[in-house]
Amino acid sequence: MQPSFFDISGVSMEIDARQILRGITLSLEEGQVTALLGHNGSGKSTLLKILARQQSVSRGQVSLQGRTFHDTDSRTFARTVGYLAQHPPATDGLAVRELVAMGRYPWKGPLGRYTKEDHALIDQAIRDTGLVDFRDRIVDTLSGGERQRAWIAMLLAQQTKCLLLDEPISALDVKHQVETLRLIRRLAVERSLTVVVVLHDVDLAARFSDRLVALRQGELIADGTPRDIMESGVLESIYGVPMGVLERAPGQWVSYVH
Repeated sequence: MQPSFFDISGVSMEIDARQILRGITLSLEEGQVTALLGHNGSGKSTLLKILARQQSVSRGQVSLQGRTFHDTDSRTFARTVGYLAQHPPATDGLAVRELVAMGRYPWKGPLGRYTKEDHALIDQAIRDTGLVDFRDRIVDTLSGGERQRAWIAMLLAQQTKCLLLDEPISALDVKHQVETLRLIRRLAVERSLTVVVVLHDVDLAARFSDRLVALRQGELIADGTPRDIMESGVLESIYGVPMGVLERAPGQWVSYVH
């Protein structure tokens, strides 16, 4: 039996005696887009950081493709999993193509020379994210949506099998939110990627994800398909307020607070 992409077993996380996550056990399957939901402080970003090896667990264990994190070296991990933080680091005057090229670092190291294959992968990532006309632009001069695409392109150039995205649409207007999630969904299908994304908008999460996983006060409270989760009682248990749901079209739900 093939292992899940991520296996999370009994994971708890404490910071300064404050319980952030409580006994999370969860398997995330290869090739799925999974959205992590929950109110602020529910632990979803912490869980994503644990999957990205940006944060250590207090108790429990996480495995990647059947191997524990302890048994997975950092280079292998970087070649398999790409992580985009909610607030990416400053780009310091980098052009788009220079930023995307940084995705080859786990394969080349600090002194490695880029081959024709490396340049082809960089150019392909730029094409796949619709940034051909922006490749020579300084990243800092781009709009929010264009910057997000540049960072996603960098992860694609990294040739990872998994994207971990922490609130990638939080600073975008509605148009760019939809465009960014549509891009992520398309890339997941075309490149057979496993995607785990933290989102606040449950309606958009349901529209663009295969699976919704919800946390509340550090505990796993709901896990299922969008159709499973987009029910009044389930949403009320997640967000703690009375909610209703309308299905405007097949696979497109609108939730509202009573």
